[in-house]
Amino acid sequence: MTAITSNISSARDEFLAALKDTQVSSGQLLDMVLELARISDVLEPFLPNEHYAINGRQPYWSSDYFNKQKVFARQNFSKERLEHLIEVREFLRQRGDKGFAPIMRSHQSVAPQNPQSQSDYQPTNNLKKFVAQGDLLTIRTALRIEFNDNRLDDHQLYAAVKWMKEQVTDIFESYSEKAFARGIESDSSQWTSEYFGNQVVYLKTNFSEERFLHLIEVRQLLRERGEENFAPADSTEPKATSRARSASQSPQRPRSGSQQSTASAHSELNPAFKAALLIGGAIAAVVVFLIALVR
Repeated sequence: MTAITSNISSARDEFLAALKDTQVSSGQLLDMVLELARISDVLEPFLPNEHYAINGRQPYWSSDYFNKQKVFARQNFSKERLEHLIEVREFLRQRGDKGFAPIMRSHQSVAPQNPQSQSDYQPTNNLKKFVAQGDLLTIRTALRIEFNDNRLDDHQLYAAVKWMKEQVTDIFESYSEKAFARGIESDSSQWTSEYFGNQVVYLKTNFSEERFLHLIEVRQLLRERGEENFAPADSTEPKATSRARSASQSPQRPRSGSQQSTASAHSELNPAFKAALLIGGAIAAVVVFLIALVR
């Protein structure tokens, strides 16, 4: 199994696991289906099958029916089956079925770090999960998308770098400049959200400590300026990233050619991904695997 097929398989597994997370809304799951559809080979064509038939009649929808459809979706990971699962899940949530109804939890904020002492730093669950798995590509991806978690300040990101270097000795490579990893701009007046997005892309090509530390500095300046998408956030209940939609709506078709490359290049600033990171767990892991698939 290649790294790509392994990541596709893992993204599918994590998405199906996220369906059982009561903290994840139907809107967030539908947003994630959109992202799955934008990356080639993640979704499969729908395969009608008398044994895997979709039953559109709500009286037959139960937790047992939902679990069987999850098994079928694992065998035919198609847009149609995923949307049907989300629709059934929402029906069971609204009905208040055990294991589906949202559970009110107290969301603990990420504790602010003293800039003079980072000894009490606690890595996010996403970082710990992928470090434990040991795959360098997904570890780097998980560290990179820490920039998306607006609960984290610059001190916590610096601490994350220090912790990561202790856990994974080869996490960073030497700084270099090349076609898809242009140089660092020292003039802070040129630091814009677009510049930040471009530097994130360059970091993918040249995952150096210099680039990562520079991104922390740029991000902090954008936060201080009050730039959209960079404002500090608390860890209150994440909101859906899109307006309420029926599960029968179809996601957009995957983009092709340069359009897909452009969309993928800035995908790490995606509001749907930011919301997923706030929730954590399987839905956040989906983000890591999807971004790892975009080269």
